[in-house]
Parts: sequence; structure tokens; C-alpha cells
Amino acid sequence: MTNREGDKLRHRIADACTDEVAGLAGFAAGLLPDLDAVVYGMSTDWSSGRVEGRVNDLKALKRSMFDRAKSPLLRKRLLLIAASRRPRTGLKSP
Repeated sequence: MTNREGDKLRHRIADACTDEVAGLAGFAAGLLPDLDAVVYGMSTDWSSGRVEGRVNDLKALKRSMFDRAKSPLLRKRLLLIAASRRPRTGLKSP
């Protein structure tokens, strides 16, 4: 799968579905409804790693404040943290 060979995925899913490992067969069967999207995702170089990392970071912060802060404070803290972690550009304001 590291070679981005999405065209071989259908055969691998068929093999996994006949496998006796219940978790693997269930996972493979779960891929079938969105098989076109999975094949496309495996065939391109595009990655959402940075976005997923940011989302996971914000979710962790939200969980850390759960039941300790009301919505306005939680929203303000999450927005301030997100802004502070945004990459800076080399442009300076006039």
C-alpha cells in the first residue's frame, strides 16, 4: 500500500474478506461501500495530515476543558490557540 497501487486494492479486499481473521474481514467489508473513494485516496499523493493534526489538537484541548468552561470561554481559548499555532508568513505589515 505504500506504493500507491490503488488498482490492486479490489483483489486484496477479496482476499481479506475470505480470511478467517474476523477483524480484518470486517474492515475489508467496510471499505466496499466507498471503494472508489478509497482507491482514489490510495492512488494520489494528496494528504490531509496537517489538517488532521490540527483537528486532533483542538479536540484534545476541548476535552481538557470539558465541564470546566462554558461555550464562550472554550471558543475563545480554542481560537486563540489555533491562531498562535498558525504558520507565519514572511510578509511584514507596512
